[in-house]
Amino acid sequence: MKLTLVRWIIFNIFLFAFGIGLGAAHYPVDFDGLRCPAYEGNTLAECFQFGAFLGTISGLVIGIGQGVFLRKQLSWSRNQILAWVAATTAAFALGHAIGDSGPVPQALPWSALGLGLVSGLILGILQWLALRGKIENASRWVWSSTIGFGIGLGVVGIAAAVLLDANRNSIFHWHTLFDLLLFIALDGLFVGGIWAALTGRVLFTRQAQ
Repeated sequence: MKLTLVRWIIFNIFLFAFGIGLGAAHYPVDFDGLRCPAYEGNTLAECFQFGAFLGTISGLVIGIGQGVFLRKQLSWSRNQILAWVAATTAAFALGHAIGDSGPVPQALPWSALGLGLVSGLILGILQWLALRGKIENASRWVWSSTIGFGIGLGVVGIAAAVLLDANRNSIFHWHTLFDLLLFIALDGLFVGGIWAALTGRVLFTRQAQ
C-alpha cells in the first residue's frame, strides 16, 4: 500500500506539471505566446470562457492520466473511470474560469493560497461525487483535496516570489521562458505532490472492502 501511495505521488507530480502547464502558459508573458483576454480589455464572459477552455484541456490530461492509474491500481470499471475523467475535467474548467475572470493575485503567498483552496474545494467536491460508494470515507476526499491544493499553491507562491523575482507583484507574469518552465515544475512538485500525498491516503488506505 505504501508503494502504491508513493507511485501515486510521483505520478501526479509529473501529471500536474504537464496538465497545469498547458493552462498556465496562457497567462501574460513577455515572450511570444498566448495571452489571457483579461489583460486585453475583453469582457468578463470572454475571460470566463477562455479560462474554461484551457482548464478543460488541463483537466482532461490530469483526469485521463489519473483514470488510467486508478483503473490499474483499484480495478475500476470503464464507467467509473469515465465518471472520474468527467469530474476532473469539469473541476479544472471551472477553476480556470474563475481564476481567469478575476484579478491576478497581487499579494503573495496569501492570494495563491486562497486560489488554491477554492480550486481544491471544487476539485474535491466533483471528484467526491465520482468516488462515493467506491472507497471508505470518500467524504474525506473533499478536505484532503482542498487542503492539499491550497497548501501546494501557497508554497508555489512563496517559491515563485523568491526564485523568480521578489519584487514582482504576481506569480503569473513571466519574463522568460525559463520563468514559465520553473513555475510549471514548482506546480508539479508542490501542488501535485502535496495534493497527491493527502488524497492518496484516502484512496489507498481506506478502500471499501
